[in-house]
Amino acid sequence: MTDQAGRDQRTLASAYFAAWKARDAAALRRLLADHATFAGPLGTAGNADEMAESIQGLFAITTDVVIRQMAVQDGDVITWFDLHTTAAPPTPVANWSQVRDGKIVSVLATFDPREIIAGSQPS
Repeated sequence: MTDQAGRDQRTLASAYFAAWKARDAAALRRLLADHATFAGPLGTAGNADEMAESIQGLFAITTDVVIRQMAVQDGDVITWFDLHTTAAPPTPVANWSQVRDGKIVSVLATFDPREIIAGSQPS
C-alpha cells in the first residue's frame, strides 16, 4: 500500500466518523459501497442503505465520538474510539472498516453494549 492510499483510507474513515458526529446519514451513506455490510453488538445491516438507516437510531443517543487511535494497513482501518451517549458512560469501541476502491465495504464493531442497553430502557 502506498502512503497516499493509506492517507486516503484514513481520510475516508475519518469522514465516516465525522458524518456520525454530525448525525448526517446521507453523508455517511455516500462513503459506503452499495453492498457494504455492518455487524456489531446492537445489530447488523446487509447493505449501505440499511446501514445508513439503522445508524440513525444510534444518532439519537450519541453525544460524541472521540477517536483515540486509527491504524491503516492494506485497505483495513482499525479505529479505537469512545462512544459518548445519553444512555451510558463513555463506551470504548473497536471498529474495523474495510475499504475497497475508495468506499467502505464492511464495518465490524465490537464493544460491551450492556450499559447502553440498560440506559436506553424506559424507566
